[in-house]
Amino acid sequence: MEPIRAGVHVASVTPFTAEGVIDAPYFVRLLAHFEAQGAQGVVVAGSTGEGPSLSAPEKAQLYELAVQAKGNLQITAGVMVCSLNEALYLTRQAHKAGCDALMVAPPFYYPASLDGLLKFYRAVLDASRLPVILYNIPQRTRHKITPPLIDALLEHPNLHGIKDSSGSVRSMNRFLKYAPRLRVWVGEEKLLSKCLQGGGAGSISGLANVYLARMARLCEAFQRGEACDGLQSLINAAADAIDDFPAPANFKHALTLAGFPEIHVRPPLIDLSEVQQRALEERWRPLQ
Repeated sequence: MEPIRAGVHVASVTPFTAEGVIDAPYFVRLLAHFEAQGAQGVVVAGSTGEGPSLSAPEKAQLYELAVQAKGNLQITAGVMVCSLNEALYLTRQAHKAGCDALMVAPPFYYPASLDGLLKFYRAVLDASRLPVILYNIPQRTRHKITPPLIDALLEHPNLHGIKDSSGSVRSMNRFLKYAPRLRVWVGEEKLLSKCLQGGGAGSISGLANVYLARMARLCEAFQRGEACDGLQSLINAAADAIDDFPAPANFKHALTLAGFPEIHVRPPLIDLSEVQQRALEERWRPLQ
């Protein structure tokens, strides 16, 4: 298995037409843009990619499309499902498509014990021929990736990393204790510098859809031993501005300010209103 690269991996939006159909040409163009802006990879069908709103065949379609258009990017297949059978199906589809890794969230909806989560993750890890990233996003899944869960899975050869989207410094630091055995990416972009300083790998980021170049430069500056405070301050300001609007509609509209056509979210999410669009534009343009 090729190691999952350190740096910035974009938690890519999924472009939908007004009719709710995946816009394949837009997605191909977007991946080329991410590569040119300094991304190490792209996560497909994650939270920002509206993964729970996609059918399993649609996710498989996106995996294939991303691999075909990847260039030098690494492609990580997002797996955010309740059904173990569906998780195993997506694991097979990701390998068949030629993805580089899986990012697997805990199954949501049902309460689950540690033993239940272990059975779920062991089944996926055993079935996978790809490196697996555990995805900690308890505000969405109701389940935390905990040290006892990691400890029980740590020796599995297919476990390669953790993405922490809790937004908690304490949570991130607990995960960083597993570095360098496990690579740690932070989802909260304001913690990027702290993650790197603690031995983390970088960020798997929704903000990187629209603010990638500066995030990639921060990671490069850190690797060279240069000061990152100025870049981190810019990233913080961008996060503050765009996070006042609902995601991922905020990122999709911000992409239009970078010259991309308008795309849409899929119900039950809704696009930004005209008032929200104007407000976002006023706050975002000075940051570009």
